[in-house]
Amino acid sequence: MNSVYKYIEDLDLSEGDTLRCDCPDCGGKNTFTANKVGGAVLYNCYKLGCKISGIQTVGMTAADIQAVMQNIPKPKPKIEAMTIPSHVIMSTDNSYFVDFRDKWDLWDQGLMFDLKDSRAVFPIFYKGVLIDAIGRALRGANPKWLRYSGKADYFIAGTSSTIVVVEDVISAITVAKLGFTGMAILGTSISDAHMSQLENYNSIVVALDPDATHKTLKYRQEIELWTGVRTIALRLDDDIKYRLESDIESLKEYL
Repeated sequence: MNSVYKYIEDLDLSEGDTLRCDCPDCGGKNTFTANKVGGAVLYNCYKLGCKISGIQTVGMTAADIQAVMQNIPKPKPKIEAMTIPSHVIMSTDNSYFVDFRDKWDLWDQGLMFDLKDSRAVFPIFYKGVLIDAIGRALRGANPKWLRYSGKADYFIAGTSSTIVVVEDVISAITVAKLGFTGMAILGTSISDAHMSQLENYNSIVVALDPDATHKTLKYRQEIELWTGVRTIALRLDDDIKYRLESDIESLKEYL
């Protein structure tokens, strides 16, 4: 760490200067940034696994340092793209894959195919970058749903101001086709990341599977308390992706 301090001192940055270069600690190529503001140098390495970051000051009081730290925005984390495994291909005429795509009307979802495990693979993008994917087993592989990078907190489909919280990707796509935004939580609990996304919507509907009624009511309460957004708990007769007429009509009341 002392070598990093010495490295920053030797940069001799002027006020307002920003420098991007190789990291002096991990050696990452062009991943280290240093920015001088208010007499302090804010530095950070964006390479995954490198923990070098902080603020270095010269000739400043504790009060000066605190003021600088409060006024300098935190660096935004770099979006790391997922590397697609070689056994995941962009298209296939595999009969299991084609039947699955046709059954759930997924022609427009950019599905990929996992040759190794025979999975339909749903890509997950963040700000235009592929960060994760989730694969659905088509021939009994375990687990039934497989995450490929684990970087995504949720799967979003649709652009409505009303969002429907569901459990799986197919259900999220189903409600999006009905005119809502669908959020698949990709797990068994609601996290801070889910809440941060949900607070961007005008209204929220929680529509989990019928065997998760208690969880539906719990999530509704937690979401509304966190976000302050009107949240509805919708009691379903079946998983929403099966498009039971009574469930579809109940859901459409909130469009």
